[in-house]
This record gives sequence, C-alpha cells and structure tokens, in this order.
Amino acid sequence: MKSVETVTLVVLAFAAVLVVARVVRRSSLGDRAVALDTLSAVITCALLVGASRADDGLMLDLAVVLGLMGFLTSVTVARFIESRKDDQ
Repeated sequence: MKSVETVTLVVLAFAAVLVVARVVRRSSLGDRAVALDTLSAVITCALLVGASRADDGLMLDLAVVLGLMGFLTSVTVARFIESRKDDQ
C-alpha cells in the first residue's frame, strides 16, 4: 500500500509543478483563478494521501478546511470577474 501512496504523491507533485507553471505564465485572470483552484485541490488530495499514510486525523481536518477555503475563494474570484465584466 505504501507504494501506491508514493506513486500518488509523485503524480500529485508533478501536477502541482504543472499548475504552478500555468500560474506563472502570463495569462488571463480567469485562467490563473482556475489554476490556483486546481492547486488547492491538488494540495487537498496530497493532505488526504498523507493522512492515510501517517494515520493522522489532523490532516483530515486540514484537508476539509483547505477544501472549503478553495471553494470560497473560487466563488469570490468568479463574482469579482463577473462584476468586472459588467463595469466595462
């Protein structure tokens, strides 16, 4: 089971690198918002895999909080982008 967790963490790390590369590149605000939301989801998944590996319940709480924060951030940025389009 440890090998599955290790492979999963490697794939998640690779996904995080790709997402950070997308954020760093010059792109629109919407693209960056989606990339940061994806990064939040990748980190949440890594916390869940880490909780399984370490048998630690604290990481589960952190994953839930990060998931909620990612959702609220996505909604806030979407509303900001929508209001910005209305002003133009």
